[in-house]
Amino acid sequence: MSLNDFQRTNAAGPDALYQLPQANSHTYSPTDTPAKKVIVQSLALSRLPGAMRSMGWHTAAALMQRWFDSPAWAMPEAWKVLKTQPAPLSLKPAQCDESIVKMEWAMGYERCREAVDEAESILATPNALKRLQALLKSAGWEGEGVQALGSRSMSALQMDAFSQVNFVKFGTVWNSLDDMYGALGNAVLKVGVVGEAFTEVNPVTKQVRYLFHIKQVGFYIRDHYDFNGLQYLGTWTEDRVLTKAETAFTLSLHGQVVLRLKEGPLAAVTNGDFRDYRDKTGKGGDFVIYSDVLWRNSGQIIDLGVWA
Repeated sequence: MSLNDFQRTNAAGPDALYQLPQANSHTYSPTDTPAKKVIVQSLALSRLPGAMRSMGWHTAAALMQRWFDSPAWAMPEAWKVLKTQPAPLSLKPAQCDESIVKMEWAMGYERCREAVDEAESILATPNALKRLQALLKSAGWEGEGVQALGSRSMSALQMDAFSQVNFVKFGTVWNSLDDMYGALGNAVLKVGVVGEAFTEVNPVTKQVRYLFHIKQVGFYIRDHYDFNGLQYLGTWTEDRVLTKAETAFTLSLHGQVVLRLKEGPLAAVTNGDFRDYRDKTGKGGDFVIYSDVLWRNSGQIIDLGVWA
C-alpha cells in the first residue's frame, strides 16, 4: 500500500464528520460592563490528515488516515508492554501496518540517524548476547557445527520474530513539530542480525569458543498507533498545527480571539477526542507499526560467551 492510497479518502464521509466541541471563553472587561463571550468555530477531527498533508507531513497523515478508515478497535494496554506484547507473527493484517513508515524517510531525521548508530554499537551487550543465544537455540543450534540465522529477505516483522537482538528508544516531547513527531512521537528502533554461529577450538587448551559472524545488520522501527491514556496532541486548524509558541498564546483568553480571526476553525485535540470519535462512528482502529528494514553490511565476529 502506498501513501497515495490515503490521499483522497474521507474518514466517515463528507456528511458525517465528527465535530470537536466548540470552545467558549470570556474576555476580561471592566467591572461596569458585562464580559464578552467568544465562540471559537469547531474543527472536524477527520480534517487533521488534510492539515498534515498541507504541512508536508505525509507519513503522519497516512498513519492517521489508516486509523480513521479502519473498523473501531482499541489496542489493549498489555500490547504496549514488552513482556506482554503479542508474538509478531500472531498479528492480523488489521492490527498491523508494514507499508507506511519507511526507513529512508526516518533517516532524514537526525534523531533516527543517532538511534541507528547507537543500535549498531550495542550488538554485543550482555542482553543482546542472551537474546542471540535464545534465538539460536530456537533455530535448533546445540553448540555444534554451523547454524545460519536470519535472511536479507526478511521483513521487519519477520526479523522481530527470528533475529532481533536489541533496541533503542528515540524521540521526546521536546523534539520539533515535524512529520516524524506527528507520525511516531516516541518510538523504538530495533536491530537484528543476519549471519551464522560456529565454534572454534583452542588447539592447546581444547577450550571451545562459541562465536557468531554478523554478515548484515537490519534496523527497523516498531511502534504503536493508538489513543490510549491522556495526551494533548496540539491545537489544530484546517491547514496546520499551531507552533508551541502559538499554542501557549491560545491559553490566554485574548489569544483565542486573535486566532479565531486569523485561522478560522481550530481545536485543541487530545487522545480522548479520538476515542469519542471511535465510540460515535464505529471507525478508528489502533494498530502496530512496522517500518521496512534498513540494511548495513557487517563482518563483525562476536563471542557468544558460555553456552549453556
